[in-house]
Amino acid sequence: MDDLLTETRRALEAVRSGRPETLADSHEVPAAHGSAADGLVTATITDGRLDSFMIDPRLMRLPSWELAEHVMTAVNEALDVLRGGQPAIGQPVDVDALASGLHEVQDRSIRQMAQMSQTLQDVVALLREPRR
Repeated sequence: MDDLLTETRRALEAVRSGRPETLADSHEVPAAHGSAADGLVTATITDGRLDSFMIDPRLMRLPSWELAEHVMTAVNEALDVLRGGQPAIGQPVDVDALASGLHEVQDRSIRQMAQMSQTLQDVVALLREPRR
């Protein structure tokens, strides 16, 4: 999971270093929506920025690597919509906002995995205790 998120963050950094120029005076504010996991993960990009992002709480039970894949799928789908024949964007996609969101997901996943690991260790310890 951590490797997957790290690789995604590297890809975002590569995009940062090669940002396209802002297109001139577009009056349209394009929006694109992406989703994954049957709509349980959604991302909306408006005016080149990540406008909204939602993960259904039920997905927080998934392994962190699987959750990260759903997040990437939803965001990439929204980006693909913007690149694939939608109105020209007035500003480049805010990669910093995407990276920040990805960093938050990574941190939350690490905390949740640590909590699950501790809970499993506690259960194993209880199982090993002699019965009275």
